[in-house]
Amino acid sequence: MAIIINILLLLAVISILTFVHELGHFLAAKAVKAKVIEFSIGFGPKLISRKGKETEFSLRALPFGGYVKILGDGDPTQEKENRKDKGNLKNKSKWAQMFVMLAGVTMNILLATTLYTIYLGNNGWKMIVSNTYEDFKPVGAVISKERYSDIPYELATEEGAFTAGMYEKGYIVNVNGVVIDNHLQLPKELEKFKNQSVDIYACNESEVCESFNVKVSEEGKIGVYTGSNYDVYIDYSNNKIFSGLSHSINVVKITGRALSELLSQAKETGDYSELSNTFSGPIGIYFIIDYFKTLGVITFLGILADLSLSLAVINLLPIPALDGGRFFILFIESIFKKDLNERVESLIINISFGLLILFIVIVMIKDIVNIEQLKSLFE
Repeated sequence: MAIIINILLLLAVISILTFVHELGHFLAAKAVKAKVIEFSIGFGPKLISRKGKETEFSLRALPFGGYVKILGDGDPTQEKENRKDKGNLKNKSKWAQMFVMLAGVTMNILLATTLYTIYLGNNGWKMIVSNTYEDFKPVGAVISKERYSDIPYELATEEGAFTAGMYEKGYIVNVNGVVIDNHLQLPKELEKFKNQSVDIYACNESEVCESFNVKVSEEGKIGVYTGSNYDVYIDYSNNKIFSGLSHSINVVKITGRALSELLSQAKETGDYSELSNTFSGPIGIYFIIDYFKTLGVITFLGILADLSLSLAVINLLPIPALDGGRFFILFIESIFKKDLNERVESLIINISFGLLILFIVIVMIKDIVNIEQLKSLFE
């Protein structure tokens, strides 16, 4: 039953993202008075179909995407006879055509922005991030920290703390009466007392506390591993109205930074497996839904926002089969004031579409091969 629910949720998520994206193209086409022949959710055989004034609205059997068929935006060999039609998109200005191409992406960004605003509003206008992003410079927000405990530690070597009889695991409260706010402050404080003894007040996991006289080494160490004791947040408290838009920008910035770090690491080690695992398809989304569905509606909306923003960014890539590539072709044509040969354009788009489908298939095969690893990420 759980699997069926997950599949239905997956299809619902894909359908929502597709509908919003294609609605953007549809509304933009109507705005520039281009004729929309069909608005379809899904591919393959029609399940439900209804004819409007000029547009056929349909629900098809394979709910993995959708499309809006606009007159003039297709195979030139099939639509040459319609070139004189005023509703042909090719008869509109380049700016109108570019507007239509980017409308789907714009709608996905608007959806992400709206959902992020709802999510942040229900989470005190803060979003927790990894401690490695302490130095991150967010747009329309600030980085804040919240301390949740004393410094967690664990004995590492048989020196200093071990010799002094400190607990095997516990929390360091202060050094010579100086309260240690975070794990980064501890080594700085110990540096002051190389080859000297210090009084460390610590507590064990049962909250039994006492003071220990600990010898500090020549390197300023006492032989313990320490962990973080605070959370890092992107705080939008002073920018609530535009928080969703700001967070969309910050998510793209953080993702770009993370991918850049993984790429650098892969180049150094020659191991690209971790980088490849950042790309996933419907199978990966299935496990994301399975994990987050139990965390409540608001969290689920946050995940939907992430997916909508990801769809927007991917569609902006300058690949001819995607909106970004189509926009790029139109932009170049507007600069040189000359249209690319329609057959050549159609060939480029079809080849890139085939390569894109091949890439998706490869990603899905990778997900199937690494399915146990995918599962472990969400356990």
